[in-house]
Amino acid sequence: MNFTDFQTALLDEIKVISGEELEVFPKKLNKNNGVIKDAMCIRKKGEAMAPLIYLEDYYSQYKNGVPLITLARHMIELYQEDIPKKAPTSLKSFNDFETVRNKIFCRLVNYEMNSTLLARIPYRRTLDLAITYYYHVDDLVCKDATIVITNEHLIKWKIGEDTLYHIAWENTIRELPCDVERIEDTLRDLMTPEELEEISPSDHSDSDFIPMHIITNSSRCMGAISILYPLSLKKTADHLNSNLYILPSSIHECILIPQHKSYSKQDLEQIVTDINTTQVAPQEVLSNRVYFYNRGEDTISL
Repeated sequence: MNFTDFQTALLDEIKVISGEELEVFPKKLNKNNGVIKDAMCIRKKGEAMAPLIYLEDYYSQYKNGVPLITLARHMIELYQEDIPKKAPTSLKSFNDFETVRNKIFCRLVNYEMNSTLLARIPYRRTLDLAITYYYHVDDLVCKDATIVITNEHLIKWKIGEDTLYHIAWENTIRELPCDVERIEDTLRDLMTPEELEEISPSDHSDSDFIPMHIITNSSRCMGAISILYPLSLKKTADHLNSNLYILPSSIHECILIPQHKSYSKQDLEQIVTDINTTQVAPQEVLSNRVYFYNRGEDTISL
């Protein structure tokens, strides 16, 4: 059964189990970089909000032999666990800008990959990227959900992009401060005790050793924007006594490498391309380009 047939069959199964109590319908979600995700929307009649359940994992389970009825029951159970009893407090006054202004933040996305999206949202261009804006829903129901700020929001709020930028930028720097960590420390945090025991101590006296750092924000979400924070790169560059190459490893973080004669432009771009191809979800890719930070001028360039 192909995916389209699976989606239709799963929808019919959910309707049979839930009867007329629930409204169920498929929905396509436009994600970052033009990625489209298929989801199922389940809600009670009359509800303004409803959870969206992605179908990719369910289709994989079906292909591995899990019966449709089992998947349908699991989806209904998931809905019942996360069912929104009421609209989140943080969304009740969303049309009032003064209510939401402290929860609006900046993030970086790729300019060319998001040309369709950028036609309907406020942004400002930088490098081969675009600074866009999102609202963070801090609520027990929606947890860490985000809402992309669109041009329609600005019309309702009666503000311009310049006002939005300055407010969101101040919020971003204040609430999501920069975090720079050696890449080996980041990797060690992700390893199990058994994996750590297998690693021999690095010989940092080796002349071939080149220190690399991860730069992100305190939440490690949408953290690539931190390369634009005031002094965020200069502190690391001064510490390493070097200009920096910036490898945009995802929308969440970047890798900083001190300028070194052994690295060519082609080598660095190949590293970024390999990371984006093998380690990063398509909707989280930031760029295949490499940036250069000049610490004397405190500037970033392609």
